[in-house]
Amino acid sequence: MKDNLNVGIIGMGKMGILHTGILNMLNGTNVTAIAESQSLILKPLKQVLPKIATYSDYSSMIKNEDLDLVYITTPTSSHIGMALDCVESNIPFFVEKPLSTSVAECKPLIEELAHNPVVNMIGYSMRFSDTFLKAKEILDNNDIGKLIYFKSSMYVSQNFSKGKGWRYNKNKSGGGVLSTLATHIVDLLLWYFGDVSLLNGHTNSYYSRDVEDFVHSYFLFESGLEGYLDASWSVRNYRLPEITIEIHGENGLLIVSNDFVKIYRDSDSKWNTYYKQDLDNGVYFDLGGPEYTREDMHMVESVKNNKDTGLNVYDGLKVQKVVDGIYKSSTINSSIEGGNL
Repeated sequence: MKDNLNVGIIGMGKMGILHTGILNMLNGTNVTAIAESQSLILKPLKQVLPKIATYSDYSSMIKNEDLDLVYITTPTSSHIGMALDCVESNIPFFVEKPLSTSVAECKPLIEELAHNPVVNMIGYSMRFSDTFLKAKEILDNNDIGKLIYFKSSMYVSQNFSKGKGWRYNKNKSGGGVLSTLATHIVDLLLWYFGDVSLLNGHTNSYYSRDVEDFVHSYFLFESGLEGYLDASWSVRNYRLPEITIEIHGENGLLIVSNDFVKIYRDSDSKWNTYYKQDLDNGVYFDLGGPEYTREDMHMVESVKNNKDTGLNVYDGLKVQKVVDGIYKSSTINSSIEGGNL
């Protein structure tokens, strides 16, 4: 077990800055190098972070620095190549979601990890959120019995005109609201319910030209549970991204969101509500939300102990298969069976 980890960050956008701040506050970690290809961002960082080595080319950072862990927080289309370079250098890595722009693009990384496994993790941070963790506990305890039906949504008021930046460029992002935002809720559904047997999806572009602004999909899971996902970044009155999942069981009802968990048990004939502030175990440093600190703490401890994170690129691949399936279903206007995902 190594006491102190040297961490390199690739990409200093919002998530790169967030992870840099958290990692520098964790015991036993030091961000020793950053790589950013845009000079307008890199130049001021050199002044603000004079003790951290700076690079315009991430491969030079990997080659020249003694790194124990690399964070990849760049546009989606660059994830696989950077992760492959980490694996080939035997460096554990964290990659922001989604894993890639397509299942096909993921395959070289999956194949390389089979021959040269390193500790890795994908940034589905909602698994570290108090409310979604509590809902997982309730489901694992079978508190509402056999699951029958669900409906889920993720909304934010983000895009009401032609968007600018890589997220609105399909070649760089892989898609719109589904790929760049709603993969969080897809990951939660797979975490809660298991493998998908069949899905049918529809996407719609109203404001954007190259990517979708709305997605609606039907899911049938191998357990027999069925339900719907609805997501958009172009609906009003959602200042922050908001996830809601409503799950109907044979013995009750469970509703979970970013802010609360509500459970109704038929045996009690009453609601029990757990608010986020009641569930919060606290973190000693909060930047952007406690789930991000827990996420980074988990990654660091996994690397120090050389153990699987339990949320790795294989989980990212499962999400990618569902995303690709929804896009394909929308294109051919037909359902996709799980074996074809």
